[in-house]
Amino acid sequence: MKRYGLQAGLSLVELMVALAISSFLILGVSQIYIDNKRSYLFQQNQSESIEGSRYILLLLQQELSKAGYRRRPDEQPEAAFPAAPNLAGCGTFSAGETIKRTALDSVCIRYQPRDHLERNCLGDLPATATLLDDGPYTSAQEIIIERLWFEKESDSESGSVKCTRVHTDLAGAPLSDRTPSTAELVTGLVDFRYEFGVGSSSDDRSISRYTDGSTGDPILAVRYTALMRSSNANQREAIDTDTALKKWQDLTGLESSDAKALALKADDTRQLYHVSQSSVMLRNLMP
Repeated sequence: MKRYGLQAGLSLVELMVALAISSFLILGVSQIYIDNKRSYLFQQNQSESIEGSRYILLLLQQELSKAGYRRRPDEQPEAAFPAAPNLAGCGTFSAGETIKRTALDSVCIRYQPRDHLERNCLGDLPATATLLDDGPYTSAQEIIIERLWFEKESDSESGSVKCTRVHTDLAGAPLSDRTPSTAELVTGLVDFRYEFGVGSSSDDRSISRYTDGSTGDPILAVRYTALMRSSNANQREAIDTDTALKKWQDLTGLESSDAKALALKADDTRQLYHVSQSSVMLRNLMP
């Protein structure tokens, strides 16, 4: 009588059970990976917009606060800043004028270098740095003009804040090694606009209103509103475009039917938005 050895291995039922359990484990691990990746991308894009907003705040506080600075406080603005021709896309400056709006998203300023270490928005030192070693309260031979403006990309609503700078002599002629030059400062924006805080003829020491148009009243502050947008798409799940842009529309006063709002909604691919608004007091121009 032949005797056969015991059969070793898995039965079909055991194999099917093992496959089912391992499939659930693989699905669970995959879902955890996808959720963690989505959370990482969300935080990364959120941090990107927040850092961009902080940089704009620091940049504008640093540059706009220079408007109207003159090395000799006893010198009248008309003498310190003579009339200047159209340079850096700013149009002409009248005598004593040190800040002007050239568009809703563009502002130009003029100032004298504080000392030989003063750097403009592109990081350049004064062209007449050797003449500024005598110390403060001496007449400057150089005026710096800066244009801080927003430029949109041709194929998208996204854009960047740029700076165009030029250094001139007191007669308004560009200095040979500081002719107009432009560089990109901050990217990741889809809207950017300025407003002027102005005083009144009866009270030129306090801000009576903000305006985004030309004004003859004394300019005491500049307020900006920036709308940042993440570089990655599909970061919002349950939030529609109207809700995502509502805060920006409230701050700017734009209606949903305005051309800019419609263009942004058409260009939206569920990115994250971050709104930044702040004011810079122009202490050199305050009475």
